[in-house]
Amino acid sequence: MADGAFGPSARRWLGVRERMLDPGRRSLTTGEAAAMIGVSVPTIRLWADSGRVPCHRTAGGHRRFEVEEIRDWLRSTGAPPPRAVRAAPSQVDFLPCPRMAGVLVDLIGAVAVRATRHETGGPDRPVPMPSSNRSLEDASRYVRPLARTLELGRLGQMEDRAEAAGLRGTVRGQEVEVLIQDRRLSAAMIAEAEHAIAGGADVEEFGLATLHSVAEHLTAALVRGLAGLQSEVPEMPAAPLE
Repeated sequence: MADGAFGPSARRWLGVRERMLDPGRRSLTTGEAAAMIGVSVPTIRLWADSGRVPCHRTAGGHRRFEVEEIRDWLRSTGAPPPRAVRAAPSQVDFLPCPRMAGVLVDLIGAVAVRATRHETGGPDRPVPMPSSNRSLEDASRYVRPLARTLELGRLGQMEDRAEAAGLRGTVRGQEVEVLIQDRRLSAAMIAEAEHAIAGGADVEEFGLATLHSVAEHLTAALVRGLAGLQSEVPEMPAAPLE
């Protein structure tokens, strides 16, 4: 989205000035709101100060953006889905697992198939299964960056992307769908990795344990984004727990 006007529908917020933030309301920082909308931080500051986007002030004078108001504002403008952008990468480091990363990339097709597998006779799923093509796209977008993370030994932007995805899901009213998709892909990826290792795949001794930890960190980041929370991530062990 360009750092410009959204169009005539955006005028509904012109003249709306900043108000004190009501206690208990779910809010976003300036950086989080900019990431969801898909503009730069200076741009959203300008829009907030001019009343173009709904904004509030904390007791300390900091700008805050209520999730529900941003969601309504995006819908009113007909804006496209926001980009996964977040400025401050985390610093969670661990021992790199390049062999584990290579195995995961080779398993993308198998992960896609497993993520859509649904045995007959059970109750309907709360979120419908995606098509085969969509599942392959989702698996590739999930596994490839995660494999790169394992190869480098640093969570960094992958965790930030997960949190931004949660924020976007909240804005679009798709919290359940986003969380279930994450759990399906994570479970399918780990199951396929375990199957490959049992079949003799050459990975690091601590590769599977690291994969479990990284997947859990990413789910935690996603949930923080869904809840609109900011919290510190505990250090991930460099080697598997005995």
